[in-house]
Amino acid sequence: MYLLRRLIAPAADVRDRKEEAEVSKLVRRLGRKGKNKGQFNMPTGIAITKAGDIVVSDTENHRIQIFSSDGVFKHMFGSRGNELTELCYPVCVAMTTDDCIAVTDSVNACIKVFAQCGEFQNKYGNDSFLEFPYGIAITHDNFMIVSDICKHKIFVLYPSGGIYSEFGSYGSKPREFDHPYYVTVNTKKQIIVSDSGNSSVKIFQFEGKLLRVFSANDFRIGDTFCAVQGVCTDSLDNTILICNNAVYIVTKNGRLWEVITAKDGLSYPKCVAFGHAGRLTVTQSVSSDRHEVLIMEYSPEDFKSLNSLLLYAISV
Repeated sequence: MYLLRRLIAPAADVRDRKEEAEVSKLVRRLGRKGKNKGQFNMPTGIAITKAGDIVVSDTENHRIQIFSSDGVFKHMFGSRGNELTELCYPVCVAMTTDDCIAVTDSVNACIKVFAQCGEFQNKYGNDSFLEFPYGIAITHDNFMIVSDICKHKIFVLYPSGGIYSEFGSYGSKPREFDHPYYVTVNTKKQIIVSDSGNSSVKIFQFEGKLLRVFSANDFRIGDTFCAVQGVCTDSLDNTILICNNAVYIVTKNGRLWEVITAKDGLSYPKCVAFGHAGRLTVTQSVSSDRHEVLIMEYSPEDFKSLNSLLLYAISV
């Protein structure tokens, strides 16, 4: 009923009730700038293991750090270099179907897979087709979706590492990209791309056919400039997007529904991941300020009625 009242109440009344009811969703803040364990230098990608542990790509420390679901440091691995066991500006991470960690090793132009203990497992791709891999997502059958921000292209890789499909080129047209930093995939294997330079979200079939494009006019958040960043899906297949300094649900008609804001501790959010314990975990960083991970309360059930009232879950 609360969501229904928000839809039909006058705007000022909605704002008043929201301000009265709103409490911070912040559960815990992890880390600060540094090189020691539990500290970060430009943390970027984030993923959640089956056990609920938090995996963070500590990009400018050239390593991966792992924390418990409550934010307690467990261990880390990686150092700068171009050997198989080394990383050079690791950007994003995703969990494979067997709960290993897939990393976009950006400067080494490949994807590397490690066991959670840090043991090297495999390497996919090379500079013959990847130039600067950035975002990564993995389907329920272990296909990898990788965004390349220099080629402005999306690659879909077989579980064996070969190219299944690729699409995109530089530009501002619907099927083109301008630095597609982040990518996710839903249970229907629709590929959802955060097209940063074009300030838009683009949805594709698995083979690369364009389904929908949403941009600032669709978002309806009152900002003419929309910096779209991290994207993920929750247990109800809602698409969760970072735009400017807030986290939103992307509606079926492209409108953004506010979930987490600066009042909850966001300032420079980069990437977001959903954990099945019902939380969102966000990385945020900027060169001279915060370098941290935020654990936020979030329940998809709180927004379930939106799917029927306003068709808010993406399902094309």
